Amino acid sequence: MPPMATTCDGLPIWPLRLMAACLVVIIASYGLLVFFGQADIRPGPLTTTLMLLPAMIMLPGLWRGHYKTMVWAALFALFYLLVSSTDAWTESADRGWHLMIAAAATVGFLIAWWHSIRRRRHLKAQVRRGRLTTQEPSTPKDLR
Repeated sequence: MPPMATTCDGLPIWPLRLMAACLVVIIASYGLLVFFGQADIRPGPLTTTLMLLPAMIMLPGLWRGHYKTMVWAALFALFYLLVSSTDAWTESADRGWHLMIAAAATVGFLIAWWHSIRRRRHLKAQVRRGRLTTQEPSTPKDLR
């Protein structure tokens, strides 16, 4: 059995890849919504591309396990949750698509939140064991 892939902090990488999968679901759902949506008012291809551009840019960083990318992806997951829940509330014709986007955004955000808590606990434990050193912020000599 091959060893489990980990981030640079030593945590498992699967939560970040699950978040990347959630972003892929969001991108695919919006893409299908543009072409197969039945609502009278729906975003066009250019508007949808601009809205999903951040998600597309974050996918490689999430797949590699970058923590800062995960934080930004969590913030954009909240944005997609806001947009999809508003659209699901206002337009009943495509409610299923928007609820699927809202569910994927919620799962992505919760995974990021859980992974951040685990990362913080892991780093605190390493500091307590003495494996990581905390550095004092450097101050200019005239402020001492």
